[in-house]
Amino acid sequence: MDALQPGDPRRVGPYRLTARLGAGGMGQVFLGVSPGGRKVAVKVIRAEHVSSPRFRARFAREVQAARRVGGFHTAPVVDADPDAESPWLVTAFIPGPSLHQVVSRQGPLEAGAVRGLGAGLAEGLAAIHACGVVHRDLKPGNVIMAEDGPRIIDFGIARPADAGSLTSAGVVVGTFAYMSPEQVRGERAEPAGDVFSLGCVLVYAATGQGPFDAPTIPAIVYRVVNEEPGLDGVPGDLRELVGACLAKTPADRPGVEEILDRLGTHATDPTVTAPIAAAPTVTSPADRPVTVETPTTPRPPHRQPPTATLTRTATEDGGAGPVAPARTPASARSTLPRRALVLGALGTAGLAAASYPVIRWLSADHPIATIDSDTSPVAFSPDGRTLATGSLDGPLRLWNVATRHTTTILTGHTDIVGALAFSPDGKTLASSSADRTVRLWDVTARRNTATFGDKSDASSVAFSPDGKTLATGGTEATVRLWDAATGRTTATLTSDPSSVDYVQSVAFSPDGRTLASGSSKGTAQLWDMATRRSTATLEHGSGVSSVAFSPDGRTLATGDDKGIVRLWDVATRRNTATLTSHQGKPQNIDSVAFSPDGRTLATGVGGNYRTVRLWDVASRRNTATFGDEDGDVVSVAFSPDGRTLASSCPAAKKVRLWKVR
Repeated sequence: MDALQPGDPRRVGPYRLTARLGAGGMGQVFLGVSPGGRKVAVKVIRAEHVSSPRFRARFAREVQAARRVGGFHTAPVVDADPDAESPWLVTAFIPGPSLHQVVSRQGPLEAGAVRGLGAGLAEGLAAIHACGVVHRDLKPGNVIMAEDGPRIIDFGIARPADAGSLTSAGVVVGTFAYMSPEQVRGERAEPAGDVFSLGCVLVYAATGQGPFDAPTIPAIVYRVVNEEPGLDGVPGDLRELVGACLAKTPADRPGVEEILDRLGTHATDPTVTAPIAAAPTVTSPADRPVTVETPTTPRPPHRQPPTATLTRTATEDGGAGPVAPARTPASARSTLPRRALVLGALGTAGLAAASYPVIRWLSADHPIATIDSDTSPVAFSPDGRTLATGSLDGPLRLWNVATRHTTTILTGHTDIVGALAFSPDGKTLASSSADRTVRLWDVTARRNTATFGDKSDASSVAFSPDGKTLATGGTEATVRLWDAATGRTTATLTSDPSSVDYVQSVAFSPDGRTLASGSSKGTAQLWDMATRRSTATLEHGSGVSSVAFSPDGRTLATGDDKGIVRLWDVATRRNTATLTSHQGKPQNIDSVAFSPDGRTLATGVGGNYRTVRLWDVASRRNTATFGDEDGDVVSVAFSPDGRTLASSCPAAKKVRLWKVR
């Protein structure tokens, strides 16, 4: 990090710039501060490129690619203006050195750290490829060694896997020492090319040099295309896998899921094995990690995934990846065991090391995944890495979406879990239950950190945008606000103390200034969080079972027990649209959710029409209807990138993941 130079801008859009972070072929990257005081990384296109339509198109493509991926594996996009006089992109600031800096300063990584790094990067690539994007420039300088695991950055030359090139024929983009042979030749980039680059990065991490290093670029290119990689210094148990990644023919390289399987049988959690992360302190036998081994059943040949429903078993095959994964040579396919599950034993309220279901990805005319689980609510973590599910008998499950495995079972509740909510930083999960308690869970430590309640059913939970306040709804038409740090009640919001109805859903506006609550009496209440007073009563007409704010905070959606969804203008309190279908037939809207871009509204439908519906918010039209469930769809949730929708049907004991765009 360097000081700003005299010619550097001091402000880009609403962001104040404070230092230089680095530079690339397209532009300069600065450390900035948002109006709210958050650190961000601001990338500005160089002046010499501003007048070039090709570079503007490339920058717009970078913005689009980064928005599509988002989540834990990259630095999430905060803001962008590709059409500005000097186009710019703002991402969350991820503190930590690059892999290149770590190796340059400290030398090659230990074998265990290399395995953890490889598992983390493979998981990141799986998420990137699942969004239909190929990175094309994975290298040590584009890997940030954050405290919670490696992050893949710089989507400057990323592109959709099915997109045409914006460069001239034969033009090569990327860093030669880490390019695949096909990329060097200017051929179409595929996910298998990122696997080749991953192999190069792991060689660098283990030895301090690339597998094709040479004094000149022509010599590097010749070695990449024609010679075997230099693997001296790569640990013996990694050499075979890395060598397979560096196969000259794309079809001979393993897919990222198979790399995860191979590394997962040896490596612990990447957040523990990362070289800059502090090792956890083991204070008692109950705190020591417990490894639950899975049988090393031979892995079947790589093939397109079947459309069968998943069964709950710890030995089920994980299935194939969602974006044209590279094939594995026949000699290697049957030798890649499943990754082991590493769990922390957490005492009486800890993890239940019971059966661990597996997610199987399905073909395009089905939901992309089906989970057999007696689940009720669903919630994606803010980084999109984890899906949390509740249950009808108390336990919660956390699923790793990229690897298709459940990673954690949290026990403590003794009755139906009614609602789930992640804190904005993703570190805490809140759950409410018919056992009349609300619990907070440390997602990293996998333990229950607080239990509180008011002796009434808590049917809904929501964190404020700053994560400091938790809102819960329950009986007696009451909303309670809790200090998320201490578990103490800070306010009780009651619109009608004499009422016998109950609050079924709560939601904070994106700016945190307003709280919405929906009640069984048929109204939605708006509350001012500064004064803790009701500012409006929206007359929906029948029991409001779900509420949700649009991402811009201008619209509130309310769903009821008669199959009607209403859209409200928050500023004017007017009902601007009524969304109905199957009118006159028994049904109910148990859940509503806006997509991250605010263009689509998802509804979970019960009664006679047990489906998931998507609505175009602008045209008010029903654009898609998913599924034909055996029971009510009680919960829907969009992934942070907006490409996946999760839905839950407790009666059918299924959670489905749907590709929505």
